[in-house]
Amino acid sequence: MKKGLKIFIIVLVVAVLGHIILGYGYIFRGLAFAYLRGQKGPGINEHHLFYNNELPVENSIPWKDEKPNLNISLKDSLLLDSMCSAGFIVIKDKEIIHESYYNGFSRDIPTNSFSAAKSVVSLLIGVAIDEGFIKSVDQPVSDFLPSFENGEKAKITIRNLLTMSSGLSWSESGKNPYSNNAEAYYGQHLRALTLNQTVVSEPGKVFDYKSGDTQILTFILEAATGKTLTNYFQEKIWAHLNPEYKGFWNLDKEGGDEKGFCCLYLTVRDFAKLAQLIVQKGVWDGKVLVSENYINKAIYPAKGLFDKKYNKPNERYGWQWWYATHNGKDVHYGRGLLGQYYIAIPEDNLVIVRTGSKRKPEAEDGHTLDFWDCINISYRLLEAEK
Repeated sequence: MKKGLKIFIIVLVVAVLGHIILGYGYIFRGLAFAYLRGQKGPGINEHHLFYNNELPVENSIPWKDEKPNLNISLKDSLLLDSMCSAGFIVIKDKEIIHESYYNGFSRDIPTNSFSAAKSVVSLLIGVAIDEGFIKSVDQPVSDFLPSFENGEKAKITIRNLLTMSSGLSWSESGKNPYSNNAEAYYGQHLRALTLNQTVVSEPGKVFDYKSGDTQILTFILEAATGKTLTNYFQEKIWAHLNPEYKGFWNLDKEGGDEKGFCCLYLTVRDFAKLAQLIVQKGVWDGKVLVSENYINKAIYPAKGLFDKKYNKPNERYGWQWWYATHNGKDVHYGRGLLGQYYIAIPEDNLVIVRTGSKRKPEAEDGHTLDFWDCINISYRLLEAEK
């Protein structure tokens, strides 16, 4: 018994030291933040576990909810509950027609956007172009980040990052604890991790989803504007939307870098304002926050790219925004790891937001099955309103 215990302790110590020496020390942080809290991975309500930059509320203007809050069917309610939903809201013509919360969540609890934050980073790139901090999407990354000045990396442009076609070596995975995503989420050296990638394929050819591309855009925004991602968002978009509740953006460490590829915490109602901004083509209360020219390019599929995952031309991803059609109508949305969606359907002046901790697989069209559930539930509500 004693000998066996001694061997176990030695093996454990060697394993721990080995992970630290090889740069995988972040895994122990992940174990503490996930498995020791009864989770298998990142959660939607854990901003308190990380350092954050705060998004304050200066002048809150709530959504109109004068219409009766339509009840969804028991079947649809059970469907949302079974997907471990946190919140679901449907807004038509800028008025709430349905709002519901599940599993202990409420309208005032912000939850993690995960990759839906990427769409916000894209909007801020548009603002930086509008303001002249960035010349165009075809400007080389090397103009802002010295680590891209030499070799194949010098060929990479902002457009390549926006369209997830950088050709960089980032390992994308929401499950593998040794992936770059896991290290970026739990680690404390985000800048070095992101900027030390190498080119493994020709930039500008293939849409190959990589969160590292968005993180590089975050560093470009900081270099171009001289402001943190949170401050620039607060000044140029967030404050103008008159949010109802404060938000948070996770940092890799105290005083460190925002995780632009994920980890923007907002409430359902405030995510809905981002989708409404897309419906309104970048205009809010008569003020242009993001130019319509940029938005029109960002929210439609990027041309000339091959979709690696589905082995066909890209039909579903723009500049950090997802695109689909429903009954011939354009659908633009941000999407997160565990079923975070803020959806804009401009033709119907319709906004849909769903947050939660479970996502269904992708259908053959490259869009998740629960995304379509949210769309279909919303249109059933619209039919019930008539």
